Amino acid sequence: MIGLLRRWFSIDAVLPYEARKGPVGSTKELYGRYLKIAWPATLQGLMLQFMTAIDLAMVGSLGAGALASAGIMGQPEMVMLIFCRALSIAVTAIIARRYGEGDMDGMNAVLKQSILLNFLIYMPLLAVCFLNLEHILRFTGAEDSYIETAVWYGRFIVISLLFQTFSQIVGAALIGYGNTKVIFKSNVVGNILNTIMNFFLIYGIGFFPELGVMGAGVSTMLSSAVIALLLLRTISQHTSDGLTLRHPSKWGFERSVLHTVFHVGGSSFGEQFFERFGMYTYTMIVASLGAVPLAAHYVCMNLMDIFYYFAMGLGFAGASHTGQSLGHKRPDLAYAYGQIGARIGLCVGLLSACIFLGLGDILVQFYTRESEVVTLAASLMGVMAVAAFPQALQQVYSGVLKGAGDTYYIMKYSLVSVAIIRPVITYLLCITLGLGLFGAWLSLCFDQSLRLCCAYIRFIRGAWQYRVV
Repeated sequence: MIGLLRRWFSIDAVLPYEARKGPVGSTKELYGRYLKIAWPATLQGLMLQFMTAIDLAMVGSLGAGALASAGIMGQPEMVMLIFCRALSIAVTAIIARRYGEGDMDGMNAVLKQSILLNFLIYMPLLAVCFLNLEHILRFTGAEDSYIETAVWYGRFIVISLLFQTFSQIVGAALIGYGNTKVIFKSNVVGNILNTIMNFFLIYGIGFFPELGVMGAGVSTMLSSAVIALLLLRTISQHTSDGLTLRHPSKWGFERSVLHTVFHVGGSSFGEQFFERFGMYTYTMIVASLGAVPLAAHYVCMNLMDIFYYFAMGLGFAGASHTGQSLGHKRPDLAYAYGQIGARIGLCVGLLSACIFLGLGDILVQFYTRESEVVTLAASLMGVMAVAAFPQALQQVYSGVLKGAGDTYYIMKYSLVSVAIIRPVITYLLCITLGLGLFGAWLSLCFDQSLRLCCAYIRFIRGAWQYRVV
């Protein structure tokens, strides 16, 4: 059995000799290169998830109104970040490709012009959002009982988004370049600082004022600025052949650079929009089931998110290695890294499934002691265990497609699966057939499986290996 597994994980099974276009290295070397990019991205996500849980606990201790004040800003914040996330996907794909081609001038031109484009988009957008924040929050569903607190908190979040979007663009560039470790270190410093400042500013410890929910907003703003400064320092260092703002490439917009960014990023924007629409509709249907199902749903989503970050790290590694390998004119290596990511993804899925089935009841009780919520959430562990596999694998294969710049295809299946099929099936299973929250999770599992099938078919057919970026 061990021998069979060893052969299945080996580079000879991943990429047979007849498919190779040059030297590939040993199995240990290839897995090592892949994990070198994947693990810092994974740890960064887990750190963020952990710190978010601590922040929510601190704010939640102030009461339900305080928690609602902070929580209501979540959806508008995600919508505001759509442009940045789309641009980030394009930046990762293009910089990975230019780095693989050895085009240092083109790589640094993309970095500089993407940063400039990001500021040109977000400075007016965030100014409008800042001035109209109360209307935005009321549209989102904020109530009179906490709207004033929510607006004050939201204003600091809007300011922090200027720093966060800069960090996302620089982080995307560093992922394409293959340096995820510095992103992890910067986020660790920023998130620890955020938690410490929350403690002092929310509760008014020592000579600090007791700002309550507003203190959480101030902490987020300041920690976001620190992360941005740390990343700025990284790309400001002098290097002759690396990713740096000191490179003599142009700051001014060039048609060729913008054309490539918009070509890849435009489809990514569509993908982000459809995903946000689908998730918003899905959450609305779940919310209509009542307070207990909604609470159980949030607990289960939090547990799924922990393992989502493992898959996300694999997706980042796949995107980086795909772009660089295609830039080196080695589509065989890009394919091999995709298969390596899938094998690791299966291990992640198996681990998460075992934890959900074996320890699910215990994990749920870390979030709540309310018996109805615990019982309902625990009953979903079986479908969560099944959903863990397509969640991990579709992140890997879509990461490969994004790294190759094949974002238009991802946008198309996101429209069909996330924005259309998932809400429709959720409504039919939850409401029409009366399956409640179990139906919502069956819908989630089906959506993840459908996206996996779409991404896997595209990966196997190999058209992405010949895309020009």
